[in-house]
Amino acid sequence: MQHNIDTAKLTIGLIASSVASIFSASASAVAFTDQLNQTRTFLYLNIPIWVFFFAVLLLSMVGSVASLLTDIYTSDMEQRPSVLQQMFHLAGGFFSGIIGAFVLLPALTDAASPPIEVMLMTALVMSFSGVVLINNLGDLKRDKELQDSVRKLLISRVSWLANIFTKGNGDKG
Repeated sequence: MQHNIDTAKLTIGLIASSVASIFSASASAVAFTDQLNQTRTFLYLNIPIWVFFFAVLLLSMVGSVASLLTDIYTSDMEQRPSVLQQMFHLAGGFFSGIIGAFVLLPALTDAASPPIEVMLMTALVMSFSGVVLINNLGDLKRDKELQDSVRKLLISRVSWLANIFTKGNGDKG
């Protein structure tokens, strides 16, 4: 008989906990919806901020796809990346656009919320350059001769800079 009472107490406690979880989830959903429905003026229109976030995601995808297609169709048939590498390039470009717009731009500017126009352009440019950067780093990693050339170039530039700081000019000789 005691186990029935304990089971009933446990059931009532679990139901109360479930109800509290539902209320807290709905309260956070309402707060999240209120934040996303704040309007920003863009081209003399009051547009909800979620439209701009969606545009940032869309521009990140567009920049990533455009860069990948540019890389694919300007290279020879035998040098084209595999499908897995293409998917990796797409994902890398997309994530670099998102990170550029939502993390780097607010961190590098003084404004807590950067202008929407700058955020949209950052997403497009970072996604386009992210794919190019990933592709170039992949080429650098695969080609030993290219690694040696980059190493020699870096050494010559560092010595050139050291020459500037020690002698006061960059003339060689």
